[in-house]
Amino acid sequence: MKKFFKSSLFQAVILSLLMVTVYSCSEDTVTPPAGPDAKSINGTVNFVDTNFINSGGIYLISAYPVAGWPPTGGPAAYDTINITRTNNVPNKSYNYKLVDLNPGEYVVSVGFRKTAGGQSPIMSVYGCDTARFLNGAGSDCFLSNPGRATIGANNEGVEGISMLSWSDTAKKVY
Repeated sequence: MKKFFKSSLFQAVILSLLMVTVYSCSEDTVTPPAGPDAKSINGTVNFVDTNFINSGGIYLISAYPVAGWPPTGGPAAYDTINITRTNNVPNKSYNYKLVDLNPGEYVVSVGFRKTAGGQSPIMSVYGCDTARFLNGAGSDCFLSNPGRATIGANNEGVEGISMLSWSDTAKKVY
């Protein structure tokens, strides 16, 4: 009997049972569901030109409540678009995320906030793609029927709110 307890087979069986016991007592890891964060809007801004202003202000992507559009005050949320360069050429695509938004409908826009104050030009509005303005045809879509991003009643976020925008503030839409 002493030989049996000292055998490698017996020790392997005991070690295996111990490992199974320890593993079964460990906590399970829960993976959160994929998708946007609660109370957030995210997407990509693709600029159609590279005439960025390098001083005197910052580029912003902003969300305004539909009731506050066109804007007469500050946005409900905004994110700074930090203009970067690769091989001394400005990048044209930037991801953004707007957070802490209450349930409701929002108009998302790209603008340039001047350091000196005054009216800040808006170069793009979601749902009224800047491409409409490439041929100078123009449109009042940005005022009368802009796209909307909706934060649901249960704070469900929105993803994929992407748009084209001018970087040149002389080509503002508003």
